Amino acid sequence: MAESVKVIVRCRPMNEREKNLKCKTCIGCDDVTNKVSIFKPDDKTSTPPKNFTFDGAYFVDSNTKQIYEDVGFALVDGVLEGYNGTGNSQV
Repeated sequence: MAESVKVIVRCRPMNEREKNLKCKTCIGCDDVTNKVSIFKPDDKTSTPPKNFTFDGAYFVDSNTKQIYEDVGFALVDGVLEGYNGTGNSQV
């Protein structure tokens, strides 16, 4: 098993408080290029977004099963074969 660190990001949906405050989405996600963009909503100055590329990127419509099948299964499988594995919960 090849050892490498992979960084996966999952963008969470807005919570009820954010929805009640009428907050606007400030992120975009391209799951083909694994790029996450952070932008200012209602920015009239055309400020370019900040872009970040990861080994995997999942937008607010992703689900835990999908992420486990894409990422988690291989990690668990490697651990069961005796390799070290690590994961980090959503921040």
